[in-house]
Amino acid sequence: MKKFFQSKGFIVSSLALLCVTILSVCWFVSRDRTRDFRPDESPPSSVTGDWSDGGTQTDSDNGADAYAPGQSTDAEEEYPKVTSQTEDEVVIDFTDTEKPEETPPPVPEGKTEIKDPGQEHTVNPDPSVPEVTAPPAEQTPPSNEPAPGSSNGNGAVYDPVFGWVVPGDVQQSNGDSDGDLNKQVGNMG
Repeated sequence: MKKFFQSKGFIVSSLALLCVTILSVCWFVSRDRTRDFRPDESPPSSVTGDWSDGGTQTDSDNGADAYAPGQSTDAEEEYPKVTSQTEDEVVIDFTDTEKPEETPPPVPEGKTEIKDPGQEHTVNPDPSVPEVTAPPAEQTPPSNEPAPGSSNGNGAVYDPVFGWVVPGDVQQSNGDSDGDLNKQVGNMG
């Protein structure tokens, strides 16, 4: 019996049966359902009848044609709206071009409004607001630090961050290469 389960014929037929089972389960899960989708009925307490856009709903076989939008009862246009439509292209306008009229803010109590002040009108400053003046310029005491980049005669150069720095000798060597990137340049040891 042990040889029967380890034989090539049993293993091949078991794998074939497994593949057929997997394919039939996939077909069953992905098959086209012919029943129409019906949503669950909502409880009557959550149904409200105060919203209406003027559209009509018809009972037809095709669900896409079941709703026909009506005209808005408001005088305002709703956005976005289709501005032009061709076979290949649809242009939609998302912004309202009409701006609401801006009303100027009301004049504060005790103030008068001048319609056209003209060129000679001077602005009277509010006496309750103190006048802003520029603060006096601070005088910095002269520093006894040398100017950046100056030398002290001993070969040291002054740097404002590091102070006096003694430059070292330049360490430079010429590479002997014809430009081939695969050749080693210099000593790697």
